[in-house]
Amino acid sequence: MSRYVAVLGREADTGAFRSMKEAARRRGWTITDVGPSFWIAAERASVARRTVDIGEVVLIGETVTGATTSDGRVGNIDDACRDLTRTIWGRYVAVFLTPEGRLAGVFRDPSGAMDCAVSRSRSAWLIASGTPDWLVDGHEHAGLSWGAVATVLRDPITLSTADLLKGWKTVYPGAIHLPDGRNRTVWSPVQAARRSTSMTTNDLRETVDVAVAGLTRRRSSLLVEVSGGLDSAIMAASLRASGFDGKVLWLNTHGPYPESDERAYATAVADALGVQLTILSRSVRDMAKGLALEHPRSFRPSLNRLDAAYDALQANLCEAHGVEGVLTGKGGDVAFLQTASSSILADELRDRGWTALLGRTAPVLARRMRRSAWRNMRAAIVSARRPREYSPSANALLHPDIRGAECPPHPWLADMEGVGPGKRQQIVGFASNLGLHSPSRRSERAELLHPALSQPVMEAVLATPSYGLTKGGHDRLLARDAFADRLPQALVHRRSKAELGGYYGRVLAANIDSLRPHLLEGHLAQQGLIDRDQVEAALQVEHLIWQGGYLELMMLGLVESWTKAWLR
Repeated sequence: MSRYVAVLGREADTGAFRSMKEAARRRGWTITDVGPSFWIAAERASVARRTVDIGEVVLIGETVTGATTSDGRVGNIDDACRDLTRTIWGRYVAVFLTPEGRLAGVFRDPSGAMDCAVSRSRSAWLIASGTPDWLVDGHEHAGLSWGAVATVLRDPITLSTADLLKGWKTVYPGAIHLPDGRNRTVWSPVQAARRSTSMTTNDLRETVDVAVAGLTRRRSSLLVEVSGGLDSAIMAASLRASGFDGKVLWLNTHGPYPESDERAYATAVADALGVQLTILSRSVRDMAKGLALEHPRSFRPSLNRLDAAYDALQANLCEAHGVEGVLTGKGGDVAFLQTASSSILADELRDRGWTALLGRTAPVLARRMRRSAWRNMRAAIVSARRPREYSPSANALLHPDIRGAECPPHPWLADMEGVGPGKRQQIVGFASNLGLHSPSRRSERAELLHPALSQPVMEAVLATPSYGLTKGGHDRLLARDAFADRLPQALVHRRSKAELGGYYGRVLAANIDSLRPHLLEGHLAQQGLIDRDQVEAALQVEHLIWQGGYLELMMLGLVESWTKAWLR
């Protein structure tokens, strides 16, 4: 994963900051001196400088030229950031400087692929994607913000934007962080959704092709996930069509149980693409390694570490094969709209009026949701008139005071006025999927590439009505039609989806003896954030079988591991 630390200020090349700079150099980080008071330490991230009307912008990461050109009208820093989102996309952070070389603001690209947090230390600014050991050792930290930890437990979607370390302010995707400490939104999914310009199948295919080509063009070797599902197959097919001439490991992994075995569909995809598929089996013993209770020091707990066995497997493959990027279909269920919901009919009702109730959407959704069309119509009418505000699901494992507390929503969900209920659900999904960019063992060796979560794809699908993406309530039908000629018909017409809930339940059951003291005697319990009685009851095999709650327990375990990393 690309990493960087930038230091800006008159003391940037003196004292402790100079020692940090030299420590980074010794560890192999590339040092770029932007000026006498601004240096950047980067690992697998390029640094580029541009002159703009308001001063200078330093781009850290990877950028791809966009479909539009600059209109040249940049009157302030907000205009400069909007100009970036129109003319480039990728995985980057932009540091804006005044003509005098002072910090004007820090902008994080809309995809959120690179983390970004800002801290003020004496007369210098620290801008970083993470907390490497040489930064932690050279910079005094004020500790954890338990209030922010409680917010994340109450609403896990806020994980990607939470300020969990005191003294560090997260720059959320699409926002500009100003020297006065404020974050100001420049780009948001809501803005894209309000454009409401539908795509054709050709438009969608071209957009995905552009995203896949842009993210992979600088790589000489890739690992491509071929899970057997539609989304990963679309990305694999798009890469194949791009003419990528580097080395590719086409990978399918399967577990020991039927619900985690998609080999038949994955093999059909590989045959259609004319590639050789590598199939790896994961045993019951491997599943016992699926829950790791250690965590490195980082800005936030990493969701990519939840399945530790899969993370380690891919990390080892990346190292053995010299892989530079892992191409996935993650986020495709949100981008292409897999979920069946009456909110799709509600969006159509808002746009087309009462005639929407006479179309095919209601009966299609009735079949998918196994409830009557009349019931769907009633729900759609209610939600079309007054879309529900976002509210996180209650977590019975939290202390009652935390469970019932009001918490600020993710910034992308703060103002969705004028957006229909179906689009609101899609935006919630995109906000939740920001966690897929988090660091892990495999990201230490290769970049995780999620085209479905890239800016071009997000903007295109958000602007397309939900009933357009589903063609009247069907499962990702626009995407199926767009890529039908590249994929096996068995997959195009498939409507089932692999179920991983049972897999995670077995992972928890195999690790329950170590997870119990980890949670019941851990920092979350000491801080009064969890309900120990409820957690203790949930940590019984019988409860896991009949009640589930796997992800809630795994999330608690992950956050507990992260707190231990900082407090040990």
